[in-house]
Amino acid sequence: MMKLIANMSAAALMLLSGPYAWAQTAATMDEAALQSYSVQGVAERYPAGTIKSQETADRALEDVKQVRANIEARFNAEQHTCYPTFFATSCLNKAKERRRVDLLTVRPIEVEANAYIRHARVIERDRRLAEKAAENEGKAILQQAPAEGKSDDASTSAHEQNSVSKDAQRKARADARAEKIEKQAEKEKNLKANEAAEEEKRAANIKRYEEKVKESAARQKAILEKKAEKERAQQQK
Repeated sequence: MMKLIANMSAAALMLLSGPYAWAQTAATMDEAALQSYSVQGVAERYPAGTIKSQETADRALEDVKQVRANIEARFNAEQHTCYPTFFATSCLNKAKERRRVDLLTVRPIEVEANAYIRHARVIERDRRLAEKAAENEGKAILQQAPAEGKSDDASTSAHEQNSVSKDAQRKARADARAEKIEKQAEKEKNLKANEAAEEEKRAANIKRYEEKVKESAARQKAILEKKAEKERAQQQK
């Protein structure tokens, strides 16, 4: 028992002399205030679905950051209180569980704030891309439009060149269609010729098969007649 008390006292002395974060927070929040600190105020300030602006999201992240620091400072203060006690392990487990539950309580606020910020960045990026595309389209239209101040002769010449170009395109398309039709006709002609040849081949095969069947039937008939004739001859003897 004396050895256990001595070990607890040594641990308490180490905590008192070590550079723990709770000692830094104690400058603005005493140990009693840390022990009673609760995250419920922040949780009620940002219920689910209430972060709908960049300002609210930024403020929520700052509040969560401060809450996390307070939770850690409170945990360290509770450790400092637990070590000298007889049931130090049970006391420390309670402090750890309180810390775990409070961190889980404020985590959804942090997640929602970060999600809103990411969504807002995507919307802003898409808006800038749309503006850039519209700007580029406007420049392209201006570049394609005829320049002001051109003479009527120049406009007529451009119109004639455009007309010639369109005629050439129409002729090229007509030639392509004619060539396509000619190839299709040739293909159909070859297909019909192949079908006729196959039909003739099938007819020849059928004819040869029928002739073989007739020849076989004739041979069988001759064999049966010879056999019957032999039987009659033997009976006459």
